[in-house]
Formats: sequence, C-alpha cells, structure tokens
Amino acid sequence: MKDVRKEKLEEGKIIPLTYDYVFTAIFNNPENIDIVENFLSCYLEIPLEKIKGKVKLCSRDLQLEGKQEANKQVDLILELEDEKINIELSNKVNQGTIDRNIIYACNIHSGNLKYGDNSYNKIGRTIQINLNNCRTSNKLKETYYFRNEEGKILSEKFRIDFVDMVIGSKLCYTDSESNLTKWCFAFTTQKKEAFQKVVGEIEMEEKARKKLIEEVDKYSTDEEVVALYLAYTRQELEYNTFMEDAKEEGLKRGIEEGLKQGKKEGIQQGIQQGIQQGIEQGIEQGVAERNREIARNLLKENIDIDIIIKTTGLTKEQIEALQ
Repeated sequence: MKDVRKEKLEEGKIIPLTYDYVFTAIFNNPENIDIVENFLSCYLEIPLEKIKGKVKLCSRDLQLEGKQEANKQVDLILELEDEKINIELSNKVNQGTIDRNIIYACNIHSGNLKYGDNSYNKIGRTIQINLNNCRTSNKLKETYYFRNEEGKILSEKFRIDFVDMVIGSKLCYTDSESNLTKWCFAFTTQKKEAFQKVVGEIEMEEKARKKLIEEVDKYSTDEEVVALYLAYTRQELEYNTFMEDAKEEGLKRGIEEGLKQGKKEGIQQGIQQGIQQGIEQGIEQGVAERNREIARNLLKENIDIDIIIKTTGLTKEQIEALQ
C-alpha cells in the first residue's frame, strides 16, 4: 500500500470486520489463531478446550486447472484435526457468488481424500461457512447437505452453511444467550463503543478478546488502511447509486415496451414482460462499463486486486488489462 491520502475515520467509528482487508489481516494471521479458535468454538458449539491448539491456517490458494482464472484465493481455510473449514465473507451475494463458493468448497473437500485410503473411510469433513453481510434469508443460519428429493442426506461430510449477519445483528440484544448473534454484531458494527461492548459480552478467552479489540483499533487508526477503506466505501456508494438509477431507467423503459407489446386482451401480461425485459436491459447495458470505471478508480487507490474482484465481479485478467 502506498501513495494514499492521509484520512481519518469519523470520531467513534471503526473499520468493520466485514471489510475484506481487515478480516484477512486479522483472521489469516497465525499470531491471532486464538481469536479464530474462540470464534470456531462458538460457531461449531465445541468447548474451547477441545479445539485449543488444534486449529491451523492453510494456504488460501486454490489451483483450478483448465480454468481461465487458474489461481483463486478463498477468504480463510482452517484445519481442525481431520476437518477442513472454509470461511467466506461476502458483502454482496448473488447466484454467481454462491456457485463460485460451492466450487471452492468442492476443491477444498477433494483434499480430504487421503492417498492410500482405498476403503475411503478416513475422508474428513469439510464445512464452508458463508458469513453474509446482506439479506439472504429469513433465518439467521441455514445448513445445506447433498440430499435426495425425499430429504435423505447423501453424506454429512460435505456441509455448506449460510449465516445472515444482518439478521444476526438485529437479534443480538433480543437473544442475549446467543454468542453467534453477538459475533454477527461485532463483525458488522462501525461504532467503536458498540464493538467493544459486544466483544466484551461474547464468551471467549480474555487474551483473545483483548487482542481482537486491539487489532481492530490498530487497523482503524492506520492511515493507509483507512484511506483504502474510505476509497472502497465511496466506490461502493457510487456503484449502489448507479444500480438504482439503472433499475429506475429500466423500469421506465420496460413499461413503455410493455405498452407497445400488450394487446387489449393481454396488456397486463405485456406490461409485466416489458418491465422485466427493460430492467434487465437497462442494467446490462451500463453495469459492465461502470464496473470497469470502478475498477480503474480502485486501482488508482492501490486497493488490493482481490477486493476489486469482489466489488466489481470482473476477472483478474480484466482488471489487469485496465492498468
């Protein structure tokens, strides 16, 4: 990181843990493994003493041979004895994101097949935890396995969880017994006092608690990190404004198209079809160019390319071509 403006957050604010750079810097740091252990103890509902010293960080690189983007990085991969745990943090979720993360989980799970295990009875479990900082469900947590049409689970060794941290944050102080909702609030809040208060209420080791607070404070007062975060949030605001404008323009165009297509006996159907087509066209025509513009601006701010990929949806090659 270099050549960034010296900026500060507003008084009493912090950079939330949902910001990719801060999440990665804290949770992928071997010196902070005790923070990770305490989170997993809460999430998996395993006593801390049973996992203490047994969690280790794994490489984030996934080699997907034969694909255009051969080198992928996941947010966090952990090993707990014979289990692999993949944590993915997302501020936007769509079907493409879900499909991508499923591929990540499958790739990780394939590494649990041990050489020489001809009976296949030593295959470890893989759990992918998707921490979503956006509304994805009406539930705090959903768990998925491979099932048949009657609901019979094919295997319990491959599991994907979705955690709606928006719901979790809202439930934090209405469900005082849930450490998971407190973690959701801790991940998403931008208020320093509220963050310290909720972390103080989570069941965790005092050393890990103190370290987590210190780490968030360190990055929230680092001028370079703050400048990157503020540049990122400005681009996010511009992007969201653009998307709303595109939808509104698409809606207008869709109504006009629907009126043209609709006949007397079926005008309502024509309007509905036209609205949908107009919305899709209005978004598609502008999103690609807008994403490239956002990527150019983020590159000027020297923001990490992984963050740009997540923000814009562009490939690494497309972003590099803009440099």
